[in-house]
Amino acid sequence: MSVIVPTVGRASLRRAVESALRQTYPVTEVLVVAAEGLAVDLPADTRITLVRTADRLRPGAARQAGIVAARGTVIALLDDDDEWRPEKLRCQLEAVRSQNPESEAGRDWICSSRVEVSGPGSLRWVWPRRLIAPRESVARYLFRFTSLRVGGAVLQTSTLCFPTELARLVGWDADTVHDEPTWLLAVQRARPQVRVIQVPQVLGTYHVGGESVSRASVDRVDDYIAWGLEYLRAESPRIRGDYLCTSPVSAAVAAGSAAGAGRALRAALRHGRPGPFALAYAVLNGVRILLRR
Repeated sequence: MSVIVPTVGRASLRRAVESALRQTYPVTEVLVVAAEGLAVDLPADTRITLVRTADRLRPGAARQAGIVAARGTVIALLDDDDEWRPEKLRCQLEAVRSQNPESEAGRDWICSSRVEVSGPGSLRWVWPRRLIAPRESVARYLFRFTSLRVGGAVLQTSTLCFPTELARLVGWDADTVHDEPTWLLAVQRARPQVRVIQVPQVLGTYHVGGESVSRASVDRVDDYIAWGLEYLRAESPRIRGDYLCTSPVSAAVAAGSAAGAGRALRAALRHGRPGPFALAYAVLNGVRILLRR
């Protein structure tokens, strides 16, 4: 088992790495991926390897650098501001084995779990509310909008584990606004037989700080629209329309851009057929931006 932890030097890195080292399932190595010269605070443990990169990489490329260096047959991802419960890996691999006793040695599975979301402040809740159904496509699960509440369908990065062979077959190094969905969609298209298994237990904590929810200084709505048009072009008009009404609109809210929300809604109506919940989400959040002003 190889655990990959890309870092930008957050103070929370030690907490994340310690949660990987405390796993009740044997962890062979923890690969911490950091740019040359970046100071990192790590516990003393022979299982830790520091993978240095010449430059600061985007998250997907940093994960790929860890995958290339990994020696284990299974990879688990952990962001440097998240942490795992001690039973996380054991529960996931037991779930994989229970669904298909031969799968753990193969390459056609990805396992996730529920996660506790902590923050901002004292807020706590559990994501996702709904688990992915057997053989449900990643695009349908993540982007078909069936409620106005967030967190209904989530495959959070620090919950993911999968065979190393699968990760080397389909790389993580795409430079997009959606690293995780880009990789998951690419895997399902390259290996249609891949099963995405989500265990119902809460096996980690996803920490949301003030920086994560503050307004962005740059309006990236057009990047999110472009992602949907490129990566969801083979999906149904409903999935494409729902995505364009939600993720780009969320980016518009973060940037305080009413014009961005309008561009996203026009793209959804032009390139898809969004459902009622997605349309309501776009309109209500457009109004929310205007009221802030």
